[in-house]
Amino acid sequence: MVQKKRIKVIANPFSGTGKKDNIRQLLDQYLDQNRYSYDLEFTQFAGHARILAQAAVSENFYMCVAAGGDGTVNEVASVLKGTEVILAVLPYGSGNGFAAHIGVKRDVIRGIEIINTGEVHRIDSCMANDRFFLNIAGIGLDATVAYKTKANKKRGFLPYFTTTLKESLDFKYMDLEIETGHEKFSGSYAMVVVANASIYGYDFTIAPTADLEDGMLDILMVKKSPVYKYFLMALRVLNKSFHKSPLVRFMRVKSITIKSLSKAYIHVDGEGFEADTITTFSVHPSSIRVMFPGHPNG
Repeated sequence: MVQKKRIKVIANPFSGTGKKDNIRQLLDQYLDQNRYSYDLEFTQFAGHARILAQAAVSENFYMCVAAGGDGTVNEVASVLKGTEVILAVLPYGSGNGFAAHIGVKRDVIRGIEIINTGEVHRIDSCMANDRFFLNIAGIGLDATVAYKTKANKKRGFLPYFTTTLKESLDFKYMDLEIETGHEKFSGSYAMVVVANASIYGYDFTIAPTADLEDGMLDILMVKKSPVYKYFLMALRVLNKSFHKSPLVRFMRVKSITIKSLSKAYIHVDGEGFEADTITTFSVHPSSIRVMFPGHPNG
């Protein structure tokens, strides 16, 4: 008899807008019980997913499933980096940007089916100084929105949208000094997006050429401009052409160091913080194993 592979499912009951009461029912119904046995635990506080993931690594689990949003994925993935434990994702969050990029989308049942039939890829992970990220990080307007949305008890697209609108109308541009290893330059910018994957969340594709397996960061620097032009740029997020805007300086690098000459905010995978004066974003190639959809005939 083949021994079942053990899976630790780490579920965040506070992520997103819907209840997680059905997760055990869905696992019992759709997970391949001939291949896997699972252990389900719910997080109880911020950072708890890291503790549970560390225990899963210590106990030699085959796979760790992050059942939540991009924040939960970030916590679990930060622990799995450099180990052989596989990361899988069940999209229970609001935005689910990383899940969308790897093909899980917003479908929990599809996520379970990918665990059953998918294939493992070794992908890049990244750091912003000492902060881990897997999907997207940045400085400026998007980070300010992430920081201020965090204080809102309401979840979902509407609070995010209203905060974005308010901050856009009142945003102070950043004077930045930037070094990539190949060049140094300075300028005034609304935000700098540092992308390992392509999608913010809510299917908003900010970095359409980002590739999790290329050992590179996609950098999109939004130049200082009248506010109304930023709202016109919103359409480019929907048609996947944001990087082609004349207001965006686009580059691909292995690392980038940004010095802010004024107060700024940073976000990693949608979690906002006050930024250090100098932040170095770097990529760590092929550092984490992740379950992707398998080929249709594979």
